[in-house]
Amino acid sequence: MVLIPPVGLKLASTGYRFARYYTHSPAYREKGPPLLPLRLLAPVLVATTLGIFVSGVWLMLLGHRSDQVLLIHKVSFIAWGVVLGIHVLAYFPRMVRSLRADWGAARGRAVPGSGIRAMLVAASLGAGAALALSLLSVISGWHGHHRVF
Repeated sequence: MVLIPPVGLKLASTGYRFARYYTHSPAYREKGPPLLPLRLLAPVLVATTLGIFVSGVWLMLLGHRSDQVLLIHKVSFIAWGVVLGIHVLAYFPRMVRSLRADWGAARGRAVPGSGIRAMLVAASLGAGAALALSLLSVISGWHGHHRVF
């Protein structure tokens, strides 16, 4: 539950960049598209991410009493893990280069929009914590009632 708002924020920001690129915004077109295999992998990553969260909420609503929905949840998670692993490995070298290049330079200058981004991330984490706390009784019910003798 904690991750639903931050993941929603990530999907929204990625979708925004996607839309800006394909509506021919110069700032986004200048950077260019991702490599073709990564562009083909992106919809699978989004679908499996949604599959995990939708099936998880669905299980919660069903009281964790559906083998079919649990199977969907497990399969989505396995597929997501494979696709996310490929995604992370593909972008890892670029991320390391970017961090090295910006490490010293970023400390001396403000990045436009960084305050708003930080606020949105903090708000999404707070919303996730509030959502999880509000559903704690439902979530704790999944652990069963095992007696310790």
